[in-house]
Amino acid sequence: MTIGNDIDETIATIDTARALLKNFGFDAQRHNVRSAVTLLALAGLKSGDRWADSTTPRLGVQKIMDWSGAHWAKPYATGSREDFRKKTLRQWVDNGFAVLNADNLNIATNSQLNEYCLSDEAIQAVRSYGADAFGNALVDFLNGASEAVRARAEILRAAMIPVDLSDGEKLLLSPAGQNPLLKKMVEEFVPRFAPGAKALYVGDTRGKHPLFEERIFEEKLGLTFDPHGRMPDLILHDEVREWLFLMEAVKSKGPFDDERHRALRELFATPVAGLVFVNCFESREAMRQWLPELAWETEAWVADDPDHLIHLNGSRFLGPYKG
Repeated sequence: MTIGNDIDETIATIDTARALLKNFGFDAQRHNVRSAVTLLALAGLKSGDRWADSTTPRLGVQKIMDWSGAHWAKPYATGSREDFRKKTLRQWVDNGFAVLNADNLNIATNSQLNEYCLSDEAIQAVRSYGADAFGNALVDFLNGASEAVRARAEILRAAMIPVDLSDGEKLLLSPAGQNPLLKKMVEEFVPRFAPGAKALYVGDTRGKHPLFEERIFEEKLGLTFDPHGRMPDLILHDEVREWLFLMEAVKSKGPFDDERHRALRELFATPVAGLVFVNCFESREAMRQWLPELAWETEAWVADDPDHLIHLNGSRFLGPYKG
């Protein structure tokens, strides 16, 4: 099939990729050149290939960018990764055109292990582009994609980690990264070392914050900040002792080292609560690799031995430092 000046639609090019995406109903950001080369990479296509030859490789963002430069003469700088992820791939996943980590839900949003592929529903239509069968394949995709997205969402919800807060409330965390450790911090550390403390912030590996008590931060503690910044994974307020616990689930990312300790002391400085920093680990073996980086005047807690704390120097066992 041809369009315009005898352009063969069955041949994979940046222009036909843009036209294909427009047929799927994607807006300008999702059918621009960046999105076109993303589609060509996820279809495994090189110059001269036909849409019928499309495959479904699983690629991370950097590999998509590498493919664009190597096979389509469209190189992108490393700093463009977030544009690919946030302005193209995220919407494709939301619309059932692409799938994130098809076989593994336990990967954090910011992990370099994240991989994307075209969905089963989309690839059938993509392979038929330029042929008479495309119209029916497109209708089948549009009719089935939302159902497929809902089914994948149900799988994700079923795998979510329930977390019981000390006040009886429940949260759901995605089953990724350090979230299983975060559950233990809330359910095992709090009753032992911060009984009665209220959880003000609970982060999520997928870049969300299922709990953020902005009013308490502002009205009681006099603190304002962007929760999308690099917050600790868990923040507790012990109003009786006037302590604010800043806690990090240390797994793929680092603990409170000297630099982060200093930065957070400035960010969370409040006259109404002293700061207690706690590095949390699954086991002593897991803690071993991070020991050289742990800042003085912090605590270390190990989930598989929850009754004990390791205190890093200072004049007191557990509590905030002043001055």
